[in-house]
Amino acid sequence: MNLSEMAGTFGLVFVGAGSITIGLPHVWISIAFGLIVTLMILCFGKISGAHINPAVSLGFYILTKQKSILHYIPFQLLGGLFAGVALWFLFPENATYGETKASGTILEAGLIEVFITAILMYSIHWLVGKELKLPVIAILVGLVVGLAAYFAGPYTGASMNPARSLGPAIVADFWDGFWMYMLAPLVGSAIATFIYKYFSRKRNRLIYSS
Repeated sequence: MNLSEMAGTFGLVFVGAGSITIGLPHVWISIAFGLIVTLMILCFGKISGAHINPAVSLGFYILTKQKSILHYIPFQLLGGLFAGVALWFLFPENATYGETKASGTILEAGLIEVFITAILMYSIHWLVGKELKLPVIAILVGLVVGLAAYFAGPYTGASMNPARSLGPAIVADFWDGFWMYMLAPLVGSAIATFIYKYFSRKRNRLIYSS
């Protein structure tokens, strides 16, 4: 399961950040992120759940208290690092490797990252809670990621994922606001999970009292 998380995160960062590296237009970058997330969930969803994101793993840990989920995180970070190295190896003279950059202040970027990660995490909890089939979950999560990338990409790079930011930052040696890209997605995921738990308990009380 750990290796599937590493492979899935590698695929996400390699294709997503790679679309920036090769200079695709913004709308196609957003589509690339959405499609690769969909594909990675289809490939690895039945093995590990295809979190491919430490923020998502944190959200599921808060929800389920399964400590084994936290074991995914080092492998996700390694997958992101390996993807960054692969992009550097393929495009050694490139000006960018898809590193996440804030166009405004770090505070503004951090709030955006918290907000879009919270939307992503709440959407994942809701979709999984509905026990939908894996292809449906994959497509809808990919759609959320693509929309978030389209909306927030010009302002923050729409990371929502510490592993997505780590590899490109290392190979590009770009550390402006790096701490925010590590912290904000985790905060957004935790907030969304607590909100989801609150509404789930409230809904259950209404069901059992009716």
